Amino acid sequence: MRRNRLIVTLLVLAAGAIAGGWLVQRALRRSTRVDAGGARLLAAVMERVRDSYVDSLTVDELWRRAAIGLVDELGDPNSTYLPPDRLKRLTEATSGLYSGVGIQADRREGLVVVMAVRPNSPAEHAGVQAGDRLIEADGQSMRGWTMEEARNAMRGTPGTTLKLVVERGTSRIPFSIARGEIHVPSVSRAFVLDGGVGYVLLSTFSDSAREELTRTVDSLGAAGARSLVLDLRNNPGGLLNQGVAIADLFLDKGQEIVEVRARGQKRQMVYVDSAEQRWPRLPMAVLVNAGTASAAEIVAGALQDHDRALVLGRTSYGKGSAQNVFELDGGGGLKLTTARWFTPSGRSISRPVRTADGAPDVINDRAERPVFKTDGGRKVFGGGGITPDLAAGDSVPVPAERAFLLALGADAPKFREALKDFAAAEVRRGALRDTAFTVSPAMRDGLWTMAARKRVDVPRSLYDDASTLVDRQLGNELARQAFGLAYAGRRLARNDKVVQRAAVLLRKVTDPKQVLARIGEDSATK
Repeated sequence: MRRNRLIVTLLVLAAGAIAGGWLVQRALRRSTRVDAGGARLLAAVMERVRDSYVDSLTVDELWRRAAIGLVDELGDPNSTYLPPDRLKRLTEATSGLYSGVGIQADRREGLVVVMAVRPNSPAEHAGVQAGDRLIEADGQSMRGWTMEEARNAMRGTPGTTLKLVVERGTSRIPFSIARGEIHVPSVSRAFVLDGGVGYVLLSTFSDSAREELTRTVDSLGAAGARSLVLDLRNNPGGLLNQGVAIADLFLDKGQEIVEVRARGQKRQMVYVDSAEQRWPRLPMAVLVNAGTASAAEIVAGALQDHDRALVLGRTSYGKGSAQNVFELDGGGGLKLTTARWFTPSGRSISRPVRTADGAPDVINDRAERPVFKTDGGRKVFGGGGITPDLAAGDSVPVPAERAFLLALGADAPKFREALKDFAAAEVRRGALRDTAFTVSPAMRDGLWTMAARKRVDVPRSLYDDASTLVDRQLGNELARQAFGLAYAGRRLARNDKVVQRAAVLLRKVTDPKQVLARIGEDSATK
């Protein structure tokens, strides 16, 4: 109650500053529950800016900027004011739901082209197909549209109608599609690799993440998977409760998953596994990198601390805090850090925020990081993210590839466009008939010609030296356009050194306890 009175008093004081300084003075004299100096400072600054700043600002704009400045001054990159559009996107990401027609698209040769249609979506029911070229939306030509423009046109209020015209071959086909609720799956990709190794790419921790993963791993087991690679690379996290729920699937009943500490000693919460493991005899590896954050780190940290999985890749992002989102008047929101979390061994994996004097925010030397022990006595490290049990994958490109990427510079978007357009031309002329294709020198030459046509200014020698990178990118784009997203995902996994290293380790074990024993053997063969 006291805090509520304080907030109300501060609002009155600041509002008085806008109305006139005399009201502030009256409020200050009448209030004994606020820091009068701080209130006077806020009032004086806002009044001076309103009256004297070179550009005229409305009272609403002053309030908005003051609010943003307050949050920014916390020095916490995870706390921020969310304008209505950003709050909407965050809500969609965490719920896994949005209102639209269910088309996944990309740009090719200046057109927006359907890459895939989400199952059971309005677009699928209407008959839209992969490969359709989007020509008109609600009577407006879509030629030259950006992906953001196309996305905004296809999304909207549930029940409203999108009038779409597509090109399919030489025909133009009109569609009238009622927008509806679309579910974006947390599991982006799943299949069985050679040797009975199941692979799951979990892209986010939305409301349905546990349910989707459970269903996916069960289906992989039915398809012959005897072990599992759980790929959390570039997973930014999401809902903390879904991180807890997914860790719960792989740990024993009663094992700690994460401890969450809010301000004040009485506000600690320890999340403990509530049920027996669903797949107790399933050996597994977890893949992480610098894009693995938040709830994804909760899962990786819990499985590592309890010696349940081998963690491979590169050190994760290091976001050991939890945020709440508070809705505000006007449709915006406040995302505010309200707690820090710790792994079962007691680790905080938060990466230090860059200091005001520019000191580095990354601790590379393990000697500088606190050491903890897993259930089995292995050393693990706090601070600066989840350190993998086995480092895998290049942290930086090889020199030739790095030189090519640096030379691309601002031309990188034009090179990506050249990749897409050249692949589309190859598919159109029927150059790819077999999924086991390889990128030929002639294809590489053709891509170079297309890139030059789009004014990509890179020396040919650097392009040739980076042929491995070029072939990989071109091969992936050709596979995506010729054989679809599912096959392209399999091709990516086959060519992914980190995935393949994990698969090699898992093929040689039959029990989860054998996985960690493979670390020394693997290192000896490198």
